[in-house]
Amino acid sequence: MKTTLALFIALVTLLPHSANATTLTITGGTIVTSLAAPFGGGEEQLALFGGDDFSVEQRREPGSSVSPIPAFGVEPFVQTIGFASSPFGGRADVRVGTEHCYGSLFMSCGDITLTSPGFAMPADWPIDIPFVATVPFTATGELLVGGNQYDIVGQGTVTGTRCFTPCGPLETRARLAYTFSVGEPLSLISLLASTVAIGFAFLVHRRSGVVHI
Repeated sequence: MKTTLALFIALVTLLPHSANATTLTITGGTIVTSLAAPFGGGEEQLALFGGDDFSVEQRREPGSSVSPIPAFGVEPFVQTIGFASSPFGGRADVRVGTEHCYGSLFMSCGDITLTSPGFAMPADWPIDIPFVATVPFTATGELLVGGNQYDIVGQGTVTGTRCFTPCGPLETRARLAYTFSVGEPLSLISLLASTVAIGFAFLVHRRSGVVHI
């Protein structure tokens, strides 16, 4: 229970706070971060989302994104994605109205921070069966286009897949798929309910040892 309470407090702390600036709301789209086997391509990141009169397209090649494996622990998982290219390749195209920003090594078009509870994968999960779970997430960030700065906010669910034995055509080891949705802001009650459920799953398997990450 102490673990669950600590997780909830941390998640509430990470929730986006209201600001005086006008915000753009993400109404649809996805962000996918994946980690393949060492010879299967490494980390890769794809993002395509938007809202009323704005859009973001981001692609980062293997080796240029954050590993999704820590998301399968018990702590909240936070990752920030910058809308720019990297030494490993990739591209970013951010549009607001008729203005465009093309990210490069020398220019950022903004960023987005994704926050979600950990998936709390049980320590005794079978090595030959993919672990799949879904939790809510929130998103905050900014777009830098045409000399202007725009705040962005969003929410939805993220589905995590963890494979100890590479699975899928790309020999996936871990994959996070964020899906944006439109609706009322996630309430503290719903967040608490999902956090308690994750904490309960963790406590049930606690005797098995440390959670794999």
